[in-house]
Amino acid sequence: MRRAHLKSFAAITALLPMLGLSSGPAPAAPSGDAQSCAALAGKRLSPDTVIESAVFKPDGDTVGNTKVTAPFCRVAGVARPTADSRIGFEVWLPPASVWNGRFQGEGSGGSAGSLSPGPMAAALRRGFATMSTDNGHLDGEGGGHGLSWAYGHPEKMIDWAWRGLHLSTVAAKQVIRDFYGKPAQYNYFLSCSAGGHHAIMEATRFPQDYDGLVGGAAPWKWTALMFGHTWNAMPALKDQSAVTPDSVAILNRKMVAACDRLDGVEDGVIADPRRCTVDPVQFQCKTGQSADCLTPVQVAAARHIYAGATRSDGTQLMPGQVRGTELGWIGQMTGPTPGGSSWEFWKMAAFQDPNFVYTSFDFDKDTARALNARLSNTTLGAAYDQTPDFDAFAKRGGKFLLFQGWADPVITPLMDVDFVNKVIARYGEKDAERFLRFFLLPGMGHCSGGVGYSHIGGATGAPVQDDADHDMERAIEAWVEKGRAPARLIAARMDADRNVTATQPVCQYPKLAQYDGRGDPKAAASYSCRDPGPMPPQPM
Repeated sequence: MRRAHLKSFAAITALLPMLGLSSGPAPAAPSGDAQSCAALAGKRLSPDTVIESAVFKPDGDTVGNTKVTAPFCRVAGVARPTADSRIGFEVWLPPASVWNGRFQGEGSGGSAGSLSPGPMAAALRRGFATMSTDNGHLDGEGGGHGLSWAYGHPEKMIDWAWRGLHLSTVAAKQVIRDFYGKPAQYNYFLSCSAGGHHAIMEATRFPQDYDGLVGGAAPWKWTALMFGHTWNAMPALKDQSAVTPDSVAILNRKMVAACDRLDGVEDGVIADPRRCTVDPVQFQCKTGQSADCLTPVQVAAARHIYAGATRSDGTQLMPGQVRGTELGWIGQMTGPTPGGSSWEFWKMAAFQDPNFVYTSFDFDKDTARALNARLSNTTLGAAYDQTPDFDAFAKRGGKFLLFQGWADPVITPLMDVDFVNKVIARYGEKDAERFLRFFLLPGMGHCSGGVGYSHIGGATGAPVQDDADHDMERAIEAWVEKGRAPARLIAARMDADRNVTATQPVCQYPKLAQYDGRGDPKAAASYSCRDPGPMPPQPM
């Protein structure tokens, strides 16, 4: 009889779900990380900033082409500081149990209007809460160089220049506080190229945003970069034979052969291009010669590019390219629309004139017109260009690690050298090094790659070892959190199979790695960081 009652009870229980009833307590509501994540959706962080979605991804996610394997709370928000603004950002939050207590903002390149999921995923794997922003616009035609979004939209230009990253940073910090119930203990920013420009912007305009920043290939004066790119594009625009794949290959091979051993080591790298003062006229074709030499037009083009942009009175607008960068000139300085972002910058942004003729750019009149162009309630120069004023950043104990490749064909390394020299002139070398350390990598291209030394973390590639002596991400953390300032980092050359073929220290500017004269020249232990001494007069 008891067994029959049990069977009847089981049968009735089985019917309850069909009747819309329940035999037990309701399923538990999301708890812990998932609940904290869901609570962020729809939240207004400020009158201008709102969270549009917040979804916990227990199995990771795929964002664009990036596969995120770790669980995280994916938060998407938007800030609208003006009627014409729409600054998109995402914040990715690891579970509270694995959060390392740090926040890392990610930068972008070019005039990009898109997130950076790759760096965000890398930060997430290390336990960081991380953020990326679209800088206030979506990419126009031409991807990262497209500037159609700027035409008729001065507020969007300001969003890209500084407002987008700053407001996204402020919002991300609030999201972190709300999700974890406490703020991040340390706040970092990591980027290269235009992101390096934004890193300097953050440190000098909003010193409270980040405790430590790593910025590479940083065009601190964006307008000067545009002047330089326009200047470099002119020879090939006027005569396609001026810069060709053959001419740059010949020029680069001969320059490296002439200057490789200036550092005492023959390794196919011009270690310090400032010491390479060879005039390309030496490689001009002699009478009756037509192979393995340069035409007079090609010699003139090389001289023009090495000299840098100037006004007619000789006033420098942008430092010239250095010897050893020639192999990167084709992509940057030739083709139907050369000059990187500058091709559309004058038309769609600075002059707001789609019919402006690029080849008519006047380096006397148009440079002044661009700098003084009105942009809402400011000027283009004031909005886009940064200064060497680290007063507030230094006072609060901020730290900045700047890096650049000596073979960067996109942003001449002399631009960052000029910037650091201005910082040193303002504060003195001893005071400047308390908040700024600068590292120049021999033979490295734009943010990474090239024939020389890289692989010190971040954009430059994975380091040989995961520590503060090899990885600049670890180095900035050690400097901020432990007071251990980096004096050198160990960089590496790798072959196509990612095998390390040589290592060498990159030294805190102005020191340079110099071979000790004994030991394996492919081993970092055979080098010392020394003062380079006086530089020879710089040629055109």
